[in-house]
Amino acid sequence: MTALCFFGALRLTRSAHALNSSDRMDTKARARLIHLLISKSMAEAVLITAVAVGFYFATTNPNLHGVLDNADETWITGWAVDEGRPASRVEVQLFVDGAFAVAATADQYRPDLPAAKRADDDWHGFAFRTPRLNPGDHQARVYAVHSNGAGARMTLQLIGKPYNFRVE
Repeated sequence: MTALCFFGALRLTRSAHALNSSDRMDTKARARLIHLLISKSMAEAVLITAVAVGFYFATTNPNLHGVLDNADETWITGWAVDEGRPASRVEVQLFVDGAFAVAATADQYRPDLPAAKRADDDWHGFAFRTPRLNPGDHQARVYAVHSNGAGARMTLQLIGKPYNFRVE
C-alpha cells in the first residue's frame, strides 16, 4: 500500500507539473491571441478611417462657404461662394422643416461679401420667398449642390447652420 501511495503521489506530481507547463503555454498562446486580435482591430480601424476620409473628400467641397443670414415669414436670405472657383455661382436648395421648397442660384447682389473678404465680387447672395407655412416654429436649411470630380454624382452640402424662425 505504501508503494502504491508513493507511485500514485509521483504520478500526481508529474500530472500537476504537466498541467502547470500546459497552463504556461496556454497563457503564452492567450497573450499572442490577444495581441493578434488587437493588431487586427487596429488595422480595421485604419482601413475604416481611410474609407471615411476618402468618402468625405469625394462627396464634399471644402471650398464651399456660406451663411443663412435671416429667415422669417417673408424671406429666407444668405450667401454662398465656392472659394475654389470664386467667379462661379453656387446652386442652392432651400429646405423648410426637412422638406424641399425651392432651388436657385446664389447670384444676388451682396456688397458686404468683398468687404468681408468672402468673395471677389458682389454677386453671391440668395433670397428665397418663404413658402406658405402654418403658424408656429419652423427651421430653414440651405444646401449647396455639389458635384463630384467626374460630375457623375450630385450631393448636397449644408451652407451655414440651420435657421429657426417663427411664423405668426
